[in-house]
Amino acid sequence: MRKLTSILFILLLVVPFAVPASAQDDTGMIVCDSPLITLLYVAQHDFGYSPMMDVSTFEKGQYAPLFDAMMMEEGEMAEGEMMEEMTRETMMEEGEMAEDDMMSDMMMLAPGNVEGEPAECTELRASLESFFYDHFSMMSAEGM
Repeated sequence: MRKLTSILFILLLVVPFAVPASAQDDTGMIVCDSPLITLLYVAQHDFGYSPMMDVSTFEKGQYAPLFDAMMMEEGEMAEGEMMEEMTRETMMEEGEMAEDDMMSDMMMLAPGNVEGEPAECTELRASLESFFYDHFSMMSAEGM
């Protein structure tokens, strides 16, 4: 009986380590790197970024509660704030014409794409980069 108990005890300790762990991304969600999801949160929360793609399919990881709280706040957004956001977008579009003149003399930096990442992550990264560039260019033009 003692031998049987010893064998069972050993099996209980060894078997869990022998069974392969399942992958974390089996949920069907798109998994990107943490800095990209952080940028997405900051762009949406602080700068009014509205992506053209469905970002609900992206794994938010440790930032999920922040995104959830932000969505609850957006549901409570007043109409005046929505109008202000639309005005800001119109101003950005008008500022793009002045940008074209500035762009002719500038060196373009290579995008920070991550090798082997899902195409959706690369697309989101490019969209965020474009949004931030347009946003800060507009702010710079307003300051002049």
